This record gives sequence, structure tokens and C-alpha cells, in this order.
Amino acid sequence: MTSPVFPHRFAMPFAATPKIVFATFAIIVALKLGVLALFGPASQPDTYSYVRYADAILSGEFQHVDLNDPMPVTLTRVIGFPAIIAVAKFVFGRDWAVAVVLLQFAVSLCASVMVYRLARAFRLGVWLSLGIVTAHATSMQFVVDQAVLTDSLCGSTMTLASCMLGLVALRSRSASLTIYLGTGVLIAIAFLIRDVVAFLSLGLIPLAVTAAMAERSVRRRVMACALIYLPLIATNIAYREWNRARVGAPIVTSVAQAAVFGALIEAAQYDETIFSGSSPLDIIGRRILPKVKRERRGYEQEISEFLHREYGWDAVRMSRESTIAYLHGWRDHPYAMIRHMLFHMSEQQLHQAVRPIETVRDVILWNTGKGSDLARERAVRAGNWWQIPAVIANWTLMTISVFVFLAFVVVTPIRLMREGWNDETSVSIGIWCYYMAVGLLYAAVHLEPRYLTPVVAGSIVVGVVNIVRVIAHFRGAERRQANMARP
Repeated sequence: MTSPVFPHRFAMPFAATPKIVFATFAIIVALKLGVLALFGPASQPDTYSYVRYADAILSGEFQHVDLNDPMPVTLTRVIGFPAIIAVAKFVFGRDWAVAVVLLQFAVSLCASVMVYRLARAFRLGVWLSLGIVTAHATSMQFVVDQAVLTDSLCGSTMTLASCMLGLVALRSRSASLTIYLGTGVLIAIAFLIRDVVAFLSLGLIPLAVTAAMAERSVRRRVMACALIYLPLIATNIAYREWNRARVGAPIVTSVAQAAVFGALIEAAQYDETIFSGSSPLDIIGRRILPKVKRERRGYEQEISEFLHREYGWDAVRMSRESTIAYLHGWRDHPYAMIRHMLFHMSEQQLHQAVRPIETVRDVILWNTGKGSDLARERAVRAGNWWQIPAVIANWTLMTISVFVFLAFVVVTPIRLMREGWNDETSVSIGIWCYYMAVGLLYAAVHLEPRYLTPVVAGSIVVGVVNIVRVIAHFRGAERRQANMARP
């Protein structure tokens, strides 16, 4: 049994796949189900806004946006994830949250299968490929899969899309146009779950072009690229027109009123002259800045209420004015904006590839609200000597994660320069561009580890491939030197 889309060497036929592959995926599923049975679906502050939107869908009120509300949930959020919750509530009643999480498990498992296929397409062995799958499955993706948040489905669908493009490019053969269309539909679905995908998808352009170049004619290449992005473009236009009918403005969401202006306020910590003007945004910016310095987050609602109460601004205008102010911030105060962006780039990004112990801590924190001292040095210093092996294991895993990440970031462009454009280097640099675009776009506003779920899988695959190729290169050089030394 082989895939009708991918050739035999890229497929994972059931009869020929080693039992260890099925065992690995079975263990991953069992772990997810075990955590779900132990804790139930996890909730975060954002969860409640999605549930409110879902309730509005079920009551029919979502068609009307109350602009007297400074932050109307049916405008600040995109409809995709609330619609899934609404369907789950309608079908499963009180068990809706479990149904949503199980759906996330299923899509995440599909993404893991595609990650395995991508690793095998890079000619990695079964054991290395399974190690990559395990690293991805126990990364932040594991945490968000358990929670009623957009991050799981957004991360899984975008991982599926990037893996599909990578597989098409690596097989270097013409593919059915339905594959490109399917990829485009996945991106459009991700957009309906998180509207920021409209920007993040720009980072996929190099990988999309690489996949399209597998086609033998210019006409097919153009069609392939068009099919990848037409679903997103059409969905974006349709959503804007729907909001034009609801609120009189062709926007997707008004989330910029919180996210983008929040980034500007955080940047003002490095240059308070950002709010030296006399506009309403300058006034509220100066007023809220001392609080931001103390608490860093949690001021979005207060800003929106002030602008609505004192100046009569609605969410649409707040979003528009905040976006303009943010762009002016980059024009007039680039140093502060760059420092704000660099603030979000930390050691955490180095540890996203291999982090099972950190994932356990996050699962405990998200489900109990209490931090865990598992594998922390302070626990050993407090006399918990039994934690010494866990601390050593954690440091080992962190070191591996750093090596994989650095191999991905540093070695990928070096290999491109040394080896030139071939199937492997072009896909690798496409995934590299995708990661950089997502990381930088989020860092320019606000970056958390869970936001990187769409790009972590690809970075692990390419990072491991680079390590394997570098080792093979030096081994080959040693053999050549040994052969030359023989009489």
C-alpha cells in the first residue's frame, strides 16, 4: 500500500513500516490521552473569549458586532476556532471541551506523521526520524494540544502545509495540482483559526516556489503557486467583506488595538518620547507606561475602555489608529522598536527543539496553576537529591536542543553556499526562511514559545539533517586523508 501522491520511498506503507514506528506513535497517543484523563482539557485566559464567541454563534448574535463594547469578542477574534467550539457544544454538550481536544490530538497526530515522512524524505534513518517525531510531539505542541486554544490547530495545520511542500520539492517530480490546492486550503484554515497566518504565510513563499519548481512547465509552476495562495486570498477577501457588512469596515479583526499598541507601549520603556505627542494614544500611553514597567502585561482592556469612554473611539478606529502609530514608531523610533523585538529573543528559542522535561513542567503549570521544581537545580540545593538524575537529563536534553537549533540556524545557509541549489538545500533554506519570518514577525509584536509551534517541526528536521551531513562530511574527509596516506 503506497501513497497515490508520494512515491514509494517517501510513503509510509502499513505493511512495510517497522513495528517500532507504530509503537512510537501509539506511545505518543497514549501519553496524550493519559494527560487528558488525568487533568482534563486545559484553559488559559484566551479560552474564555473563544467560548464567548462560540456562545454568540450558537445564539446567532455573532452576526451583529456591538461597537459600544470597547473590545467586542466577535471582532477581536477570528471565527474559525469559536466555530469549532460551537459545533462541539452543539453535538457533544457538556463534553465539548474534550471533543475539541481530541480533534486537536487527531490533527496533531497527522502532523507528526508528515514530520516523519519529511525526515525520511531527507534520507534520515528510521531511528533518527522517530527521534525527531518524538522531539516534536513532546515539544510545546504537546502542551497546546491539551488546551482549548488556537495554537494547537494553527500549529498542526501549518506544519502539515510546510511538510507537504517540502515533500513535493524533495521528490523532484511533478505532483497533482490537488496537492498544492490542499496545501492552500490548510493555510486558509489556519488563517480562520489565527488571522496572523495571513502574514506568517509570506514566510512560506520560498518553500512554495521550491515545491512549484518541481513542475516541468512554467504554466504548471504558476498554477501551483497560485493554488497554494488563492484559498488564503479568497478567504481573506471574503472575511473582510463580511466584516464590511457587520461593522462598515473591510477588516479581518480589531486585535491590533491590543496587540500592536501593546507592542508600542512595551517599546516606549526604551524611549518614552514615543508618546510625546498630544493624540489620544499618546495620552493613554503616558498614563499606562508606569503600570507596564511594573506588570509588563494585562493593560489592553484598560486602554480600550479609556479610548472608548474619553474619545468615543470604537474597536475599528482603535485598531486602525494603533496600526498607524505602530508603523510610525518604526519610522521615528527604530532603536526602541528593535530593542523591543530583541527582548522577545531569548534563551527559550534555543530550547524549543528537544524539551520533554520542560513540557512536563508546562503541563503541570497550565493544569494546576502551580510551577514545578522538576529537574531544577534549586530543588537539589533544597535537599531533594533524588532530582540529581533529572537535572542531569534536563541539561543533556537542553544541550542537544541548542545543538539542533544552532545547526538549523547557522549551518543551513552555509550548506546552501557550499553545495549550491539542490533539492535538499533548497527545501532546507525554504524552511529556514519560514522559521525566520515567523519568529521575527511575532517578535516585532509579542513572542511566546507557543507561537512557534508552526515552525518547530521543520527546524528540528533540518537541524538534525545538517548535523548528520556535517558528520558525514568530516568522516569522508578523514577517510580521504587516510587513503592518501597509504603507500
